Amino acid sequence: MNFTLHLTADCNLNCVYCYEKHSSLRMDMQTAIAACDLMFSFGHKKNGFSLFGGEPLLCRSLIERLTAYAAERNKALGGELSYKLTTNGVLLDEEFLQLADDRNIEIALSHDGLLQDIQRVDKAGRGTAERLEPKIDLLLRRQPDAVAMLTVIPQHVERLAESVEWLYRRGFSRVNSAIDMRPDAGWDDASMEKLAAEYFKIADLMEAHYDSARPLRYLNFTSKIAARLEDRPCIECRLGIKQPSIAPDGRIYPCNQFLNNEEFLMGDVFCGIDAEKQRRIFEESLKAEDTCVGCSLEKRCRHHCACLNHSLTGNMHEVPPVQCMEEQAVILAADALAARLYEKKSPRFMSSYGE
Repeated sequence: MNFTLHLTADCNLNCVYCYEKHSSLRMDMQTAIAACDLMFSFGHKKNGFSLFGGEPLLCRSLIERLTAYAAERNKALGGELSYKLTTNGVLLDEEFLQLADDRNIEIALSHDGLLQDIQRVDKAGRGTAERLEPKIDLLLRRQPDAVAMLTVIPQHVERLAESVEWLYRRGFSRVNSAIDMRPDAGWDDASMEKLAAEYFKIADLMEAHYDSARPLRYLNFTSKIAARLEDRPCIECRLGIKQPSIAPDGRIYPCNQFLNNEEFLMGDVFCGIDAEKQRRIFEESLKAEDTCVGCSLEKRCRHHCACLNHSLTGNMHEVPPVQCMEEQAVILAADALAARLYEKKSPRFMSSYGE
């Protein structure tokens, strides 16, 4: 079982593309304990929490107490317990990284590479790159396989590939990127063409390091390649079942982007999940997106992410055009990379996917 805990709506940065409505609202320990108790009540042997914000490290004391409580609860089950936490890194320090080691907390760092000072600024509008330099060293020393997650806006799209390369040279072997999907972000045909070109540059970079001692794993490509060669969907949505989201006040929603949408409220941590409401939401999410039926890329595309669709269009089955264009660009670049790796019989590629 997995829950996403929205520990706070507050943040210590003011990123230019942020879609969150920041507030001082934070989860209290009583709610966190109830969420933990609810998770263990299902009796699964493998459980996990995603610790989310805002900036989750603003709730550091809560994280320390929650993970201690969950560890005690888990002893009775004798199962696996893990956490994922995405942070802007400003509040990372040696003490918290020791806690992460002790409590099995996997940390991902939001960092925009060479665009950090332009896009990820503090409340006073100051860049944060210099402050993050020692934090990167601390994180990679403890978690060398940590993921760096960057976001690109259309105004700076031509710097995506060099930012991915900067993150790799800085020590991150796993890099993930996302485009600014806000409706008013400003993507047009010209910026989408630039984005497609950047993906092919990243494919070249990934190929150059594919068989090295420290390969670059650009996660946007690896999922697309695996979906094709292993003949499986790129994502498995399972809305409301796979990973329900819990708001700071304890109310339960099917996924992140449905938070505080009363239409999709599925219960709360004190009274439990409304199983009938959960079932109806899940069954509705299984319906096909009309615009995608018959598309050759259907199985390899994120079009069926009900959470993303609903957040951008208000309809879980309506795919925003910008997402469709971006998915096509990613898949084309990923396929070109896979074809080149197969042609030259890359040892790592062949060991993963064989003949």
